[in-house]
Amino acid sequence: MTIRKIPTVVVIAIFVAMAAVACGSDSGAGGGDAAVARVVDNDRVYTVDDLKTGLGVKAVKDYDVDELPGALEAWNVIYNQLDYEARFYASHADAVAEGTLYADSVTGEDAVVTGDDVLWEEGRKDRRKCSRAAQTPHSSCSYSARYLEYVIRGNMILFCEGDESADAFANCENLLALTEPA
Repeated sequence: MTIRKIPTVVVIAIFVAMAAVACGSDSGAGGGDAAVARVVDNDRVYTVDDLKTGLGVKAVKDYDVDELPGALEAWNVIYNQLDYEARFYASHADAVAEGTLYADSVTGEDAVVTGDDVLWEEGRKDRRKCSRAAQTPHSSCSYSARYLEYVIRGNMILFCEGDESADAFANCENLLALTEPA
């Protein structure tokens, strides 16, 4: 039996391929087949009316954006019994440059939704949910982020609910699908 030596180039190529598969792509959705790009510059200028024209979408609160840098409008929207927050900027570049820090701060597992470190006070109660163990009283409520993820499409930052990151991205895509021309 003859043992052939595998060329170093082949070994490196296999290692790189395995590492790429293990790490996935950085699409912002945590990997997987249904990965969603977090930021897409589609040159579209969205308004709240684009969301409200979808069947079953209700805009419930118009937030005061005086303290939200660069924002023109921000709304709390309900669709399929889920809460969303939509922030609108003059352009995609403004949404990314001025909105990303604020979006990152209120989404995900390490979101800041209570206390003095909340970056934008308006609507802060809408961005959190009570998380507590079963059989515990209301006073032992631990607040966590309502919106696990967000996406930036054109000039809009859309925050989405979901039990897990992948669910939140899927919910974002479901609402955004309503804004596409038929």
